[in-house]
Amino acid sequence: MKLSDLVISQTVILDIRAATKPEVLAELAGRAAFLTRLDRMAIFRALLDREAIGSTGLGLGVAMPRARFKELRVPFALFARLGRPIEFDALDGRPVDMIFLLLGPEPATATYLKLLISTSRALREPVIRERLRDCFDANSIVAALQDNAVSAPH
Repeated sequence: MKLSDLVISQTVILDIRAATKPEVLAELAGRAAFLTRLDRMAIFRALLDREAIGSTGLGLGVAMPRARFKELRVPFALFARLGRPIEFDALDGRPVDMIFLLLGPEPATATYLKLLISTSRALREPVIRERLRDCFDANSIVAALQDNAVSAPH
């Protein structure tokens, strides 16, 4: 399974105007709930609980909040680009302007774990990050991900 299989135009949010980490997570939880039929508050609480363990801010302006749910059978992903970078307690202390939300099954499947690893590795690549920042609409984000084929090996 590739991240490009999960991130489609309906799962891309551009120019989020939230000013804080909780506001962004709430907005992402709302979109994820609509698309997955999971409870919005359950998603939001799970994301906050995960952040309490340690920030999912990977550094370099990117965050990858995540949570797992018994109700999910396959991973779900959203890509969001923020209108203005926000503090996310990232490892390098830099504010975040791009977020990949990843929801997976509980217990975690090998596919979910491999997707988590391959996505975080890909987001460390300057070419991928800059291409995603340069995209002007959802379709170009989807195309950039397909071109870079971020995947979970089988």
